[in-house]
Amino acid sequence: MTDLLWALGAIVVCGGLFFIASRMEPHWVAKDGTRFITTSQLIDRVGETIGRRREVRVALLPDGGLLVSRRSIIKSTSGVWRIQAKSPNPPKGRQVYLLREIPPDPDGELLALRVPASSRIVPTLDAVTPDIDPNDPRVVSVPTPHPGTRRWGRRADRH
Repeated sequence: MTDLLWALGAIVVCGGLFFIASRMEPHWVAKDGTRFITTSQLIDRVGETIGRRREVRVALLPDGGLLVSRRSIIKSTSGVWRIQAKSPNPPKGRQVYLLREIPPDPDGELLALRVPASSRIVPTLDAVTPDIDPNDPRVVSVPTPHPGTRRWGRRADRH
């Protein structure tokens, strides 16, 4: 009986450790504040997420652009993105920035960049985020299935 309890205890501990590990998101900021590691997720033009969250390396460019590098098993991809907007209602403890690739593609994908709210990079990203009114009809946002509402990166905030 004690062997069964030890085995069950080990399984519960391993499951708890796996749960904690799956909730952690990588984050690092360079001392000079121009490079950082965080997670991102692609969003299509309909507002649906594409794939899962991935670790990305980001470098701030002098013109306000972000050089985002995504690693994968097959090949790494890099591109220059510009912050389009900041989520007005991010998840607890996070800031979510909506990025658009440069040069802009009207049918292209958007990128939701998730950063811890207490990170040193947040003031830097806020400085390069354009000041916009979310109710402005000229603002590009991710469409939602409910007409008349505007939520940026709706699906990227939840997972």
